Amino acid sequence: MSQPLAGDGSAVLDSAAVGVRRPGPAARALAQFLFLSAIGVVLFMFHGISLHLTPWSQAIVNGIVKYAYPVKGQKDTTVVLFREENLAELAESFPVSYARHAEVLEALAVYGPRAVFVDFAFIDARSPEDQAALGRAICDLNARGKVPVYLAAPAPSSGRDQGAPINAPLLECAEAVNAQMDVERGVSGVLTYLHGSGHGSGHGSGHGSGTSKFRWTPAFAMYDARARIESLPRLTPEDAQPMEIIWGNLPSTLNESWMHCSSEPALWHLFNILRENPLGAKRTCPHTNTISVVHLLGPINDDVRAAIAGKAVFYGGNFQMVGDRVISPVYDDLPGVYLHAMAYDNLVTFDATYKRADHHGLSLSSVVNGLLLLFTVVLLLLVDKPPAFAKALLGQLAAVSPWIKWLALGVALLLIGITVLFPTSLAAVLLLVPLLLGVVAVLHLAATRPPQPASPRQFLRVGALAVVILVVASALFLAVDTRYGVEAGLLLVVLPGYFIYKALVARDVLFVATSGLLVGAAVVSFLPPINLGPRNIVAYVAFFEIARHLMRYTDEAAEKYFALRRAHPRPEEWGVGPGLLAAVDWFFTLCSRGDHEETRHEGTTHAVA
Repeated sequence: MSQPLAGDGSAVLDSAAVGVRRPGPAARALAQFLFLSAIGVVLFMFHGISLHLTPWSQAIVNGIVKYAYPVKGQKDTTVVLFREENLAELAESFPVSYARHAEVLEALAVYGPRAVFVDFAFIDARSPEDQAALGRAICDLNARGKVPVYLAAPAPSSGRDQGAPINAPLLECAEAVNAQMDVERGVSGVLTYLHGSGHGSGHGSGHGSGTSKFRWTPAFAMYDARARIESLPRLTPEDAQPMEIIWGNLPSTLNESWMHCSSEPALWHLFNILRENPLGAKRTCPHTNTISVVHLLGPINDDVRAAIAGKAVFYGGNFQMVGDRVISPVYDDLPGVYLHAMAYDNLVTFDATYKRADHHGLSLSSVVNGLLLLFTVVLLLLVDKPPAFAKALLGQLAAVSPWIKWLALGVALLLIGITVLFPTSLAAVLLLVPLLLGVVAVLHLAATRPPQPASPRQFLRVGALAVVILVVASALFLAVDTRYGVEAGLLLVVLPGYFIYKALVARDVLFVATSGLLVGAAVVSFLPPINLGPRNIVAYVAFFEIARHLMRYTDEAAEKYFALRRAHPRPEEWGVGPGLLAAVDWFFTLCSRGDHEETRHEGTTHAVA
């Protein structure tokens, strides 16, 4: 089936002759969907854009947490820190002697904590006398089971190897807990905290099956002790999962009274952001209430008593040349004991609804990330240049009665309310309906929104508005950063300023709607009943923008190619054979997003002979 040449000697590409059928609208949409999905999977699965943008996402989460994180866990948690300078003040050497540890535990017993975790590995060879003295101090602190004491057990070096054992005399009145850190994802900004190791069921570390008994990690063991003492619901190893820690950044009056807590000037914050990343300027004082062993071993003090009496106490060290450090997304590098303290703080704050990491296997986290990616790709394909079939389908929504639209909105809000009031895993399925309605609403907006006319006056007004937004946002950022910190500047100034720019200057209402939908989905996955840790929503929004520009570029390239193709129809003009030129036609057809191709050819266009 061929078409005669036009009078000027050129061929009309669209209805020209023979042989190779170019892909139709359905094939083109499927190819673009698969291509964008593959890019997204590669970027997010192999830590591409996700890894680089996680600090920005975490900084936003920190800004939100700063104003929303409750004080419940902070009030219940205290770190007793053996600092480097305390060695000289107490005429002590490193490693700290068992006699000094015994003295610290005896001082803790005077103030009456609820439970104590000791983040020192008592596995080195010491004299029987030293071990006996420390064992007696532990038993005195334990007070016949009234004050649970947990000792850090070294991480196992292999599947069945439980690591070097804790000196046996010390376990007479204490339990061993698994102090292994999950460092595999520690650089991502949101640290993952294991719930335990081994097999078995029941509460505590004394229950197990086979040769490997289950051991809670310190935070979970201390939380279980709190639940047991106060007759609260207890977690079981079967119900618990690894945690994605939310780092609180509330000011601590106790820490500010004796630590150096001054922050850097605003311009220094900005310099660190541009030189490193948004987490380059970190806080110097931790969120967890802290006292040093010098405070503890000094005269009886009301502040020390208030910090320890009836509280969960985490006793650890902060020494140079020791690898027990935590790369916190909020603070300067911290001793490892703060990781356990912050995980316990999360458990007290959120109870059974703590944020699950859920990274293992085909998990709920993978499903949520996959849904976010799926919605992002669908919106990319249908937002800027909806195909003819999408316009026809979504345009019909304009004829739907308004009361039906209000009913759909009411149903969506009702389902969200049900999942909030009844936080179960079954109710989480209902959240797919509001999310689907949100996607349909954005696509309907894309298909029916008329183009904005341009005028000289409008051009000047928009340009002036862009300058005003930039100047105001810069001044506000410096002011907020100086007073409240860089996280607040990002949250309260940069993000709103960018969205105002997109809405008022770029007039990109579709970007604002799509970003709002993605943020809403991320928040929903963060809240009960799903309870996942923070989603890296910044990466998804960035992926949306980057892929959007890529699709525009490829569409413009396809239009230029077919304009040249109509002007130069013969293969010899391109210096290639008919088969290769047909393949190039096929490729650029897949890149094209123009409705004119679909309308004119119904998906059955042919390549030039």
